[in-house]
Amino acid sequence: MDQAPRILILRLSALGDVVHALPVLAAIRRQWPGAHVGWLVEPLGRAILEGNPLIDRLHVVPKKAMKQNFFKALGGPLKELRNELVAERYDISIDIQGLTKSAAWGWLAGAERRIGFAGAQSRELATVLNNERVAPPAEALHVIEKNLALLAPLGIEPRPIEFPLHLPAAAHARAKEIVEGSDVPVVMLNPGAGWETKKWPAERFGALAKALVERHQLRAVFSWGPGEECLVKTAMFAAGDGDIDPLMKSLPKGPGIYALPKTSIPELAAVISRAKLFVGGDTGPTHIAAALGVPTVTMMGPLDARRNGPYGAHCVTIQHAIPKKAPFWRNHKYWCDPETDLGKVTVEEVLRAAEGMMKKGA
Repeated sequence: MDQAPRILILRLSALGDVVHALPVLAAIRRQWPGAHVGWLVEPLGRAILEGNPLIDRLHVVPKKAMKQNFFKALGGPLKELRNELVAERYDISIDIQGLTKSAAWGWLAGAERRIGFAGAQSRELATVLNNERVAPPAEALHVIEKNLALLAPLGIEPRPIEFPLHLPAAAHARAKEIVEGSDVPVVMLNPGAGWETKKWPAERFGALAKALVERHQLRAVFSWGPGEECLVKTAMFAAGDGDIDPLMKSLPKGPGIYALPKTSIPELAAVISRAKLFVGGDTGPTHIAAALGVPTVTMMGPLDARRNGPYGAHCVTIQHAIPKKAPFWRNHKYWCDPETDLGKVTVEEVLRAAEGMMKKGA
């Protein structure tokens, strides 16, 4: 390709999946520093992409308006989004999501080359809407490696795998206010997840926190997002210590069990970047920790850790078996292979993994 192209990345959701798509952005920039790169995302993912210097234009799906009145949104915010995309004159769209809701925007943007997955990874109408379809090689087990396979038609070398995660100065400043001023290390614990099948019992998070503090004299800090306050309260009650104070300015300086004050996603990411260890399930903050290079212990339930787990040698995953696929009338949001049910994961095995990672990183 003689000229630097105009490329639209299509990965709308979810937060962890947006993080897993970042190596595609990094590889494109290495190949074409002067390319015009846009990214279409839903509002939650916007928080982790906004201000990234590698992205020239961030487009946001008007999800709230679509939920309120889809037909009214068609003539308003959705039409405006289409016009916005067309005005950018994208040559190429890269559909990392593989769904109608992602592939349709490449077509609506008028991209001449619409690259997407072939086979089972291309679902719904994505196979029809994308006109260049890629089957990832058999050795590409992880979703990150599968995503990078989409760059093959463009002749882009996928490695090294990099995560250009941008955190604004204000987020770092707030994280410094929350965490610093003490030599006592921080271990982050995240009991929340988008699906019930991905949640390790909150009581066991509490027992883990208590054991870590007693054995290592550190600050065990629970992170939480909207609607997850009860999970953290349950965990802290099980640990016999503390409560949530969303208005707290900074963490106490001494060893103990604490809940993080209310934070934005970039602020949470900046706090995670200062942690000695992160422990959580298959959820966005866990994948953010892995992308930041923080030693990470993850308990995986319904989804195969080889494909969907945190990526990198600094990550360890606990999963008792390779999970079976859900029956055709169910999905993994509500069904988990009994062999990989997180109820079977003990506090002792997570504690061993956590201590092993802390020793390794010491």
